Amino acid sequence: MQNDYLIVGGGTAGAVIAARLSEDPACRVVLIEAGDDVVPGDEPADIRDPFPAATLNPHYFWSGLTATASDGGAPAPYPQARVMGGGSSINGLYALRGVPSDYARWAEAGGGDFSWDGVLPRFRGIENDRDRQDQRAGWHAVSRTPKEQWPDFVRAMEQAAGRDGLPFVPDINEQPGDGFFAMPNAIDAEARVTTAGSVLTPEVRARANLRILPNTVATRLRTQADTVVGVDAIQNGATIRLSADRVVVCAGAIHSPTLLLRSGIGPADELAALGIRPVLDRAGVGRNLQNHPYMFFALTLPRGKRVAPDLRRFALAGIRSSSRMPDCPPSDLFNFIIGRVSGESYGPDFALVGSALYAPKSRGSVRLRSADERDAPDVNFRFLSDPADAPRMVAAARQAERLLRDSAVLAQYHEAFLLPGALAIKQFNRPGLAGKALALAAQAAANSPAMLRRRIFGRAFNSGPPAVHRGGGRAIADAQILSSISPMGHPAGTCAMGRAADPMAVVDPTFRVHGMKNLFVADASAMPVVPSANTNLPTILLAEMAAERIGASTFGPFVS
Repeated sequence: MQNDYLIVGGGTAGAVIAARLSEDPACRVVLIEAGDDVVPGDEPADIRDPFPAATLNPHYFWSGLTATASDGGAPAPYPQARVMGGGSSINGLYALRGVPSDYARWAEAGGGDFSWDGVLPRFRGIENDRDRQDQRAGWHAVSRTPKEQWPDFVRAMEQAAGRDGLPFVPDINEQPGDGFFAMPNAIDAEARVTTAGSVLTPEVRARANLRILPNTVATRLRTQADTVVGVDAIQNGATIRLSADRVVVCAGAIHSPTLLLRSGIGPADELAALGIRPVLDRAGVGRNLQNHPYMFFALTLPRGKRVAPDLRRFALAGIRSSSRMPDCPPSDLFNFIIGRVSGESYGPDFALVGSALYAPKSRGSVRLRSADERDAPDVNFRFLSDPADAPRMVAAARQAERLLRDSAVLAQYHEAFLLPGALAIKQFNRPGLAGKALALAAQAAANSPAMLRRRIFGRAFNSGPPAVHRGGGRAIADAQILSSISPMGHPAGTCAMGRAADPMAVVDPTFRVHGMKNLFVADASAMPVVPSANTNLPTILLAEMAAERIGASTFGPFVS
């Protein structure tokens, strides 16, 4: 059967686009997702959990995917969601829009109307912010942890930030800029909000013109000359062919370029060297890879100064600030505060303070290792390759360190340890017998006398002596900070939107691939610049705009 639209990937973007395009009953829409479906009302407990327990479930991720953080580094496992709802089903639930300069840079790159004034009403139409009573409620619930539920050290950090020139901002999405704020989270009635449930609702799923095919992995785009006519896929182990008038790739910033490259769309010389027949020579496919580097301090908390055991929240507060370095945008530094490290009983005994660079200049790549679809791509973020990034990453970490050394903050925790580079939540939540041993060590560390606590923690987490404690703490060199960074789950830019004359641009403002008919890419890979925010909410915005533009482009040229 011929389908009007075939959408590859049921993640954050693909779910939104499928729901929007299928609003027209005259259009037939097929949505394929490599992983399991997540049916509203029947979500697994770890996906519903407002603590991101789903991050710890390997079933929801692509197996065998690794990434190199920096030139010369060793590849390490890199989690990318493989489940309906994509990142919204497994992420840390931060619901941040970004800042005006993000969208100005999208427009400057050739993305059409992405001005702040243009996107602001769209964000408001998406969000159902529980603390914003004067605006029409959208479909994506957002809530914050009230200050009275913050542990003492978070309130002390808010006051220390004020003394550091960073005032409290009641609503960071409505008042973007520098300051300390309660973190907006995609949580509704103590359950995670995912696009698999909040936009692919039972009513949407019941549409006669929408088919959802989970456990279906796209392997190649089928082309005839410069026209895409469908997709080859593997469904539950069997090879199938799907035909469509238009194919919309929403597989994410790692797997969208991978699919295009395997289909002969990308740098022709590299593809030919792998034995892939070039269909379209487009140098930007897989280039311009961006992400946010980050690192963590882990805090041991005294009894009586921890979050309530039943508060299963993750990020409680955030801090935006500006490096003010030449040619760097405002609000490029980000610190954030996590109130518990595990869903287990010892989780509230610890807290995390993370530091990140949210407007990196470094660019990496996604390349094929071979033509075999079973081979994971070669992902290299090339963190700190731009000379502007290392000093700004250090500046973000030094700001966190400065706040942690504030006397009022110091009075609220025992020690702060610099964690080695790795996904912090997995350092505290390991599987099997090793995980049980770690849990016992964590509980012992949190509730032992100071000397024993520091020794246990340092050995269990390979962190060394504390960076900060009431007696002082060890000096941390810039090199130690930079060696502790890891990539966030925010890859972007590998099929960037831009002008046809720009060799690094892959899609036009309608999200159509330059030089190809009937092929669109609409997910975080299309972002010309990674936003100064966790990418879930900006991806929802992009998907809403893409659905409009893709639908309109069927009937005529895009007019910006």
